[in-house]
Amino acid sequence: MLFSYSCPSNLFAQQEMWLNQSTELWHANSTNPAFFPAEKNSVVGLPSFGLDGAHSGDVTYNDMIRKDGDKTYIDFSQLIDRLDPQNEAYYSHRFETVSFGFQLPMGLRLFAGHALRLNTDVAYPKSLPELLWNGNGPYVGQTLDIAPSAVVYDFNDLSAGLSFTFGKVSLGARMHYLSGISSLKSDPDHRTATVFTDPDIYQLTLETDYAFHSASIITGIDTSGLGFDLKTEVAKGKLFSQNSGSSFDFGVQVQVNDKLQVHASALDLGGKINWESNAAYFKSEGKFEYDGVVFPGTDLINNSDSIDFDAQLDTLNDIFKFVKTPESFSTSLPARFYAGAAYQLNDHWRFGLNVFHQSNEQNPITAVSVAARWAPLRWLSVGALYGVNQNSASNLGFQLGLYPGPVQIYILSDNLGSVFTPYGSSAVNFRGGLALVF
Repeated sequence: MLFSYSCPSNLFAQQEMWLNQSTELWHANSTNPAFFPAEKNSVVGLPSFGLDGAHSGDVTYNDMIRKDGDKTYIDFSQLIDRLDPQNEAYYSHRFETVSFGFQLPMGLRLFAGHALRLNTDVAYPKSLPELLWNGNGPYVGQTLDIAPSAVVYDFNDLSAGLSFTFGKVSLGARMHYLSGISSLKSDPDHRTATVFTDPDIYQLTLETDYAFHSASIITGIDTSGLGFDLKTEVAKGKLFSQNSGSSFDFGVQVQVNDKLQVHASALDLGGKINWESNAAYFKSEGKFEYDGVVFPGTDLINNSDSIDFDAQLDTLNDIFKFVKTPESFSTSLPARFYAGAAYQLNDHWRFGLNVFHQSNEQNPITAVSVAARWAPLRWLSVGALYGVNQNSASNLGFQLGLYPGPVQIYILSDNLGSVFTPYGSSAVNFRGGLALVF
């Protein structure tokens, strides 16, 4: 497992290999604007939801959650030993609410749609959950790095595009208007927070040079009095807001002969959102020493209502003297690239090859998959996929499609096991949707 702690890099990507291989599905248009269901004149894309999530190493949701009766506890006891010195967790989802496509004369096709998208990438050192779970007692004489880093943003995606077919070649292009809802982004130039417990006099020293940007997530951090007051805001996404940006997609599809088809696409080119509304910069810089303090560890996580914050955490709160400054910032969408081929053996069997690449400054991502699709009936298809990426060399996926009349209903996954045991898998991938094609 590769990861970059110094700067979250979207290591895990929403690859959607199966969707890009399923050219008969309308929603495959989101991975290549040149795709359009064959021999169809109009399309209504109904809701479709896709998600992708992963954690570095062999760590799952079940490793950190424990239930006791009606109460749910955070339990790091099984998790900590399985963590790497530095760790990264990624989650993204795409909820396509509605879309439309129309076949026009002279080989032209128009399409448009709306989606809600979320990208989350969090990196953290193992010492952070160790301190939260064990307290500072076991780490006397050690300096613990507890600074996480994160890039989190969700946004509305309004898109419109055009494709054109001449002969055996189809070309497509799409423009996206991105309307930001909320974001949190740590500052890579100020990402230090350490805890040290002196072995002689048990003096606790906390030192920070830590900062982050926020828009409509954290509106204020108050440590001026006793106790800790984190003010958050539930953002309401507007289709058009001051937090805006754009990106572009391009695609090509070539029908080489009756059996062979090749295709390629480039997505989210130039993707960027500028955060202007409710945007602020929070910075904590300082050093504080306290004699004889004991960080409460597990009690802080699961029994916070019984902790006297005034007595126990006043010192910890004061060290994080965040200063809030109004300041705009930006987040960038990583560009994604697909290339593939499909071979239609006969009316029932189709085989495919797909290559995916995501462009990152820190860690480029590449994945390869092969797939087989069997359609025993006109209204039914099932398929299997084998994929290799930088996280695993043994990804098994599946596809199920139902096509009664003009209806398309499908379920796809690049990771079959995660669909049935999502909380017990370190990587989860799923896509399901519905469309009407005429």
